[in-house]
Amino acid sequence: MNILLINPGWGKRISRKGRRFNRPWPPLSLMISASLLEKAGFTVRIVDGRVDRGWHAKLKRSAPESDWIGLTSSPLDRWQCPNLEIGYFVDLARSLPSDKLLIMGVHGSIFPQAMLNQTRARAVIVGEPEQRLLALVTLEDWSAIPGIVFRKDGKACQTGRALPTSLSNLPAPAFHLIDPPRYAYELLGRPFALFETSRGCPYGCTFCLKTMYGPGVRYKPIEGLMVEIEQAVTISGFRYGYFIDLEFTTNRERALEICDQLIARNYPFIWCCQTRADAVDAVLLKRMKRAGCRLIHYGVESGSSRILTDTRKRIDGDTIQEGIRLTHEAGIETACFFMLGFPGETRSEMEETIEFARNLNPAYASFHVATPYPGTAIGALTSSSPDAPDSDMSFPTCREGHSPIFLNKMIRKAYISYYVRPAYILARLKQGNPLSLLRQLRLFAGFVR
Repeated sequence: MNILLINPGWGKRISRKGRRFNRPWPPLSLMISASLLEKAGFTVRIVDGRVDRGWHAKLKRSAPESDWIGLTSSPLDRWQCPNLEIGYFVDLARSLPSDKLLIMGVHGSIFPQAMLNQTRARAVIVGEPEQRLLALVTLEDWSAIPGIVFRKDGKACQTGRALPTSLSNLPAPAFHLIDPPRYAYELLGRPFALFETSRGCPYGCTFCLKTMYGPGVRYKPIEGLMVEIEQAVTISGFRYGYFIDLEFTTNRERALEICDQLIARNYPFIWCCQTRADAVDAVLLKRMKRAGCRLIHYGVESGSSRILTDTRKRIDGDTIQEGIRLTHEAGIETACFFMLGFPGETRSEMEETIEFARNLNPAYASFHVATPYPGTAIGALTSSSPDAPDSDMSFPTCREGHSPIFLNKMIRKAYISYYVRPAYILARLKQGNPLSLLRQLRLFAGFVR
């Protein structure tokens, strides 16, 4: 039996709505799903529209020959910040054979019945897709599969919520089904892979979309993680990677053990991760640097103490500054992420955030409009109901009190005032990596156009 898994491209590298960067990153959740399916005896193919310019033609050839088609609206790297152009995805889904189409991703998890109706798919997976996808293509009685919405006798049937997946039950991703040189991260290099050591986050920030993760944190056995890294580096030839956990160092001892394992193996492997500025220290950062870490992503969000409190970030500006300072002292670059347009946020508070970004002076700064996703605390004012089967699926990009035109102007101002600084450009040139600066300026140009 042949199964086709699709990660669609989204047109432009940077989506205009919400300014989502459609990076050429491996579709990790599809690759894990593929491994499960192959172990069950299926023949699997992955078509990745993010890296393949001819992917539409491949779909026309492959879709009719496939027994089942799995289409994701958001692979794992987009579980927190999915694309906002739902219409694009629906149009693509409706161009595929509906009788064998299975939908997965954030959009269907938030709007399951609406997604089922609008795409005309056979079923929509709610939440983590890997084990549910395997069940859909192997079991006849879909009513026994938790975490799906499916068609039966012309009606939509929704089963109960699935339990969180145990990461120890998931195999290594199917690296052999993708072409490593096509995948890259402009801040590190290529070939570029994704890994996860955990799913979930112990914090409760009001803006964070955790629909795909569920409550709490689940960890992958470290020995299994090391097998994945060995396969990716020594067999598939990946040289760069991202541990895409929501908070890589929150469990400090676990992070240290992963670093020790990498140091002992001495792979030709450079990596980055994401964590909080209050979850690092000098000893940990030094170990991470020895293990190959060259970049850390920090979700700073705001420079306003009131906004940090209101969003339940549970961190203050001084602590953020100290974490960034320690990271720079350890010789690790930083990428900091900021958001403007939180509920009730004033222009002066947005200016505080822009100034705070300049003071932190990370190598890379990213500014976005806060998105009130359904299912988050700041999404309470969204007009769409994920439980309404006929709801109009939409992700608003701002809330009451903030004009989209005004917010876009503030985002543009943030980028320009941050990157068009002689001090920033000179500091980057002094690091002796002009190509890195050039890549960042190209990225900046894409966001301000």
